[in-house]
Amino acid sequence: MIPFFTLERQNKILKKELEIALEEVIKRGIFILGEKVAQFEESFAKYLGVKYAVGVASGTDAISLALLSIGVEKGDEVIIPANSYPTAFAVAAIGAVPRLVDIDLATFNIDPAKIPAAITKKTKAILAVHLYGQPADLTSIIRFIEKSGRKIPVVEDCAQAHGAEVLFAGPARHPQIIKRVGSLGQVACFSFYPTKNLGCFGDGGMVVTNNSEIYERVRLLRMYGEKRRYESVLLGRNSRLDELQAAILLVKLKYLDKWNERRRQIAELYISQFTGPKANIELPFEAEYAKHVYHLFVIRTQKRDTLKKYLEERGMQTAIHYPIPIHLVPSMKFLGYKRGDFPRAEKASHDVLSLPIYPELTDGEVKRVAETSKQFFTT
Repeated sequence: MIPFFTLERQNKILKKELEIALEEVIKRGIFILGEKVAQFEESFAKYLGVKYAVGVASGTDAISLALLSIGVEKGDEVIIPANSYPTAFAVAAIGAVPRLVDIDLATFNIDPAKIPAAITKKTKAILAVHLYGQPADLTSIIRFIEKSGRKIPVVEDCAQAHGAEVLFAGPARHPQIIKRVGSLGQVACFSFYPTKNLGCFGDGGMVVTNNSEIYERVRLLRMYGEKRRYESVLLGRNSRLDELQAAILLVKLKYLDKWNERRRQIAELYISQFTGPKANIELPFEAEYAKHVYHLFVIRTQKRDTLKKYLEERGMQTAIHYPIPIHLVPSMKFLGYKRGDFPRAEKASHDVLSLPIYPELTDGEVKRVAETSKQFFTT
């Protein structure tokens, strides 16, 4: 069996380091907002090249709190891509309205050219999702905002893109700047769900920013709005990254770049195996401005469901991210969209298939998945 994803292999490699880290937390006996959370916030902010980081309970909470921190309120509209399923729930959770925009089928990210038509008087943020590890085209998005004359904040959803980089077209004196995702918008959000490029042993998230006011507001929002214990100055919630998860993430952070490079190697190997006749498979595309970190290796084929079944019958697990575009999800009917409104997102949901990719996957396993996939199209 080749699992779609497994932590068993990684945990064996890191077993001793993880045991020491967890034992230290247990011995200290502080499990909420202690030393490890503070250390990880500082380390992660430094890694990204931002000033501030706030650990929260999940990636979904990170988005919700980030939006609240910039003043998004109930009934306000937040622009998001029509295929980023989890993101929509984070927006709706605070009473805001996801305003959907179709995607670029090459990158699976929001199509900047379609954003202007989605702007209304109620637009309070553009949420750029770096889906599958591929950075969104932030240069185009930010340039559009500048030219529009409207002060619409850009929020980055980096839940699938830890360590990804962007060749950003900056000011004239710095025409090209390489920056990590999470450092370009007014505020950015990360998830540390176990399957992520940087994952913990449960739920966890982070909000990062260079803005001190946003930072202070998120710190209040994550714990009842308390400036001091039991002195709440705004209506917040309970959303805290705990010490055990922070300790695990501190162990893993130093391996993130190495793991990302291995993911890129696996992606290159997959692509090399699929060269020649592509058997109606559309392979992942790395944008010229981006360094893709391949949280997922997503192919497209009109025979997606039968290929998935074929592989699984031969011991190779796959997954679909995501099978239903947001506007066709039953709980999202209130948005008022209909089938056909976002044809590219609908096309992707019908065709996408995620093949196994994680740092511990062997070259032999990659070749086996690719070869079996090719056999499917020739039998």
